[in-house]
Amino acid sequence: MINIENYVGGVFNNKDYLSPSYINLNNPKYIEIDGIYYSGLLIVDYIREQNDLIYKNIIENTENIYISIYYEKQDSIKVIKDLTFNISNVGAELKNKRQDENNEIASFTYNDAKYIRREIQINNEELLFIYTYIIIYSDNVKDLEINLNKIEGLLRSQGLISKKSYFRQEQTYISSLPFMQNNNDVKQVTKRNILTNSIGATYPFISSSIFEEKGVFLGINKYNDSLVIIDKYDSQKHKNSNMCILGTSGSGKSFFTKIMILRYILFGIDQYVIDPDREYTKLANNLKGTIIKLGPSSNTYVNIFDIREESLEDDQTGYLKTKINKIMAFFKLIFKNNDEEQDSILEEKIIKIYNKKGITFDDKSLYKDKKFKKSKEMPILQDLYEELDEKMKIKLKPFITGSLNFFNNYTNVKLDNKLIIADIYELGEENIKYGMYIFIELFWDKIKNNREKRKSIYLDEIWRLIGVTSNKEVAGFVYKIFKTIRKYGGSAIAITQDISDLFSLDNGNYGKSIINNSEFKIFFNLEEENLKILEENINISKKEKFEINSLQRGECVMISGREHTILKVESDEYERNIIGGD
Repeated sequence: MINIENYVGGVFNNKDYLSPSYINLNNPKYIEIDGIYYSGLLIVDYIREQNDLIYKNIIENTENIYISIYYEKQDSIKVIKDLTFNISNVGAELKNKRQDENNEIASFTYNDAKYIRREIQINNEELLFIYTYIIIYSDNVKDLEINLNKIEGLLRSQGLISKKSYFRQEQTYISSLPFMQNNNDVKQVTKRNILTNSIGATYPFISSSIFEEKGVFLGINKYNDSLVIIDKYDSQKHKNSNMCILGTSGSGKSFFTKIMILRYILFGIDQYVIDPDREYTKLANNLKGTIIKLGPSSNTYVNIFDIREESLEDDQTGYLKTKINKIMAFFKLIFKNNDEEQDSILEEKIIKIYNKKGITFDDKSLYKDKKFKKSKEMPILQDLYEELDEKMKIKLKPFITGSLNFFNNYTNVKLDNKLIIADIYELGEENIKYGMYIFIELFWDKIKNNREKRKSIYLDEIWRLIGVTSNKEVAGFVYKIFKTIRKYGGSAIAITQDISDLFSLDNGNYGKSIINNSEFKIFFNLEEENLKILEENINISKKEKFEINSLQRGECVMISGREHTILKVESDEYERNIIGGD
């Protein structure tokens, strides 16, 4: 008869894949497993009263450690019985003994026993035994010893007393593995009692790391080197997906923004960027995005009078009425000093030029042969110019025959790309707000098109539209985007270095509203005067102010709801080659 064990015994199974090639137990100070050295610490005592999380410093430490905590629930009836017996015996001894050191210790124990019994009987507390083991590991003995001493120091700072597990390394190591084997050799040394109301202080999952499973990697927590991964579109966790990025020139805010754009492209998210400083050209070219340039040398145009089919949702009506409200805000950037009568005349002229194109307040007039009318079937600035009186024509003339005549054209760009960059660099300081508004209005229509689709709009140098150089109508439109974009599946990102200008219109109400309507606040390094302005306008603590002022280039304070993290922006060479910069 064949003995099958003779053959099966030589088979390489799954257990052999997991097993180390060697284990060295010869040194009482550590275990060596496949070239890695492990040494254990036993927590043998705790501070009597602890309101803080006692393992916080250890868990947030960046050294290589395992930490294992065992809790053993005790039988309350048996505990009360044993305590009562102990209290009776010790109480009797205390009456007969003189006042000496041993008597003080006995008295101390006696009072503890009475306290524990009272908590169990009256406050429904339960008694547990707690055992804690920490394993430190390294690839060389010298670093192992250094890290061992460092962890011991951190434990002492939290009121924890530890012992090195010399000659018990194997038992400690086994007890720290996820086998639920609390070895008796170390168990008796580390056993301490704890009531249920104190268990919270031993809670181990307290790291300030931010890790959201479906999110995008933004950088590394500066203090504990953990990954910071955010899913800003998670509506269950975040009230909205908006973000404010503030920082001085050269602090890293533009690089951070480009890194975000690059990584969100991998998630298939539509992204629209207002680019006043021509910073995103290389990124767009490498990602095969669309660049729309608006300026004297450009050959791409966007018509301010375009009415787009997606500007209203399926259940909405009033294409022309909605468009007029947006156009009037734009023209208030040009005709700053118009009174109510002049605004009324201007609106009348705008309605007239739409009527000449066959477009009325009846939404059906926007359709021709069941298709929505195109840009060339809409009016342009020239049509309005011809309807105005001489006084108003003077203000509009640069847009018709002067240096800004590129605004007087039909739209000739395709808007079906995942990444669209609005390059308004050539508009110059005085005229850039016109280009910003046109593109924001265009991108807003794109964002409203499909509620199920995720998308983002980046407003670089947003102060130009909500600061003193703008007006309340335009600022109100921008604020509306931040307030309502969430319901369209969108995210609005405000970027600026000019903090004072951000709060310069209407006593800073628009700047405050936009920051307060941003779930994520990203602060790169700011100068002292800008920090004072922030402190005056939004709720920023002295600690946060100090942290922001101390940041190095590429570091930022990220506030997300109750989460507060100092983030170190990280990227690899491949990403840097795509986006440009360092």
